[in-house]
Amino acid sequence: MPGEPHFLDRSGDAVAWAVEHVLAIALIVAVLLNVVNVVGRYLTGVTLTGGDEIEIYILIWTAFLNAAVVSWRRSHLRMDLIVKAMPPRLQAVVAVAEAAITVVLTAFVAWQSFLYVARIYSLGAVSDLARLPTWIPHGAVFVGFALMAVIAVINGLWRTRRPGADGV
Repeated sequence: MPGEPHFLDRSGDAVAWAVEHVLAIALIVAVLLNVVNVVGRYLTGVTLTGGDEIEIYILIWTAFLNAAVVSWRRSHLRMDLIVKAMPPRLQAVVAVAEAAITVVLTAFVAWQSFLYVARIYSLGAVSDLARLPTWIPHGAVFVGFALMAVIAVINGLWRTRRPGADGV
């Protein structure tokens, strides 16, 4: 049916919605950890050991997974005034070039991040207070950029083959 979203669009939107809601809950947990530590520090002089580290880990994962959600929705900041003034065919060429550059850059960062995560995993590095493995927050960079690379491939191949999808 012409106006109906494709299965890929519906599936991606459903996953993005689920990720956003899980991350919203994670953010609430991070804020609660912060509140517990502040209240504990000023009322009892006791804090949760490693609570700040756990909060930071949550915030790191929130940032990188939300970056993938923003990429899926194509709602990242854009300066596309000139592109929108171009003829539709040239807009499509720019969209493919943008997707190709995005795939190359995000895949490069994901790969370098993966190598780093593998290295610190093999070393068994842990955080100072919570004693949590440090590959966990660094893994967020890998996961976020790998997802953005996959999304850029989808945007570059799938969406540009469908005229009118997302303005392309």
